[in-house]
Amino acid sequence: MKKLLFFLSLSLLLLPAEAQFKAKMYFTSMGKDHVFTVYSSDIGYRYEFNEDGQEGVIIAKAGSPEIYILMPQQKMAMKSSADNPMTHGNDPVGSYEYHKENATIKEIGHEKINGIDCMKTELWNNNSNEFGQANQKLFTVWTSEEYDFPVKIINHIEVSGESTMELKEIEAWTPDPGYYDVPDGYQVMDMPAGMPQR
Repeated sequence: MKKLLFFLSLSLLLLPAEAQFKAKMYFTSMGKDHVFTVYSSDIGYRYEFNEDGQEGVIIAKAGSPEIYILMPQQKMAMKSSADNPMTHGNDPVGSYEYHKENATIKEIGHEKINGIDCMKTELWNNNSNEFGQANQKLFTVWTSEEYDFPVKIINHIEVSGESTMELKEIEAWTPDPGYYDVPDGYQVMDMPAGMPQR
């Protein structure tokens, strides 16, 4: 169950229609490697994964205040608020977006990541040293303008050391609108308050 929440808050971002894609997301955090299939469109997001034999799907519709975590083997779905801060520490994109609100972004320049042109930026905290300069680098991010999404993120402030996220095998994808709905026959429950991370 805890692993099903891993990418819960990625649903906070919304992409324009031209940014529809499917990709593999490779995420390393706390010494563990994870691989997810990410589907993104103007309708919303869908994340699929299988860890330790447990299938999981996260659905976030554009403009909806809620997200759904599906457990296909149990035919269950848990509903949660899309702005739940509980998962910021587990989600590289959501964590970056959260910290971006009170930080300084420095553009470094264009670089290619897996053949995709990206703008490399660094996110620094707004606390300054004696020279008036931001004194801690929080994130390094490579964002694709074509996909309007980070292709690579290094989180420099994770407690257990740096974490990394990288998209690979990005390809165009057109969703069926029903792909973002909870299937018929699923039991839908509200997520209990205070569920633990990972």
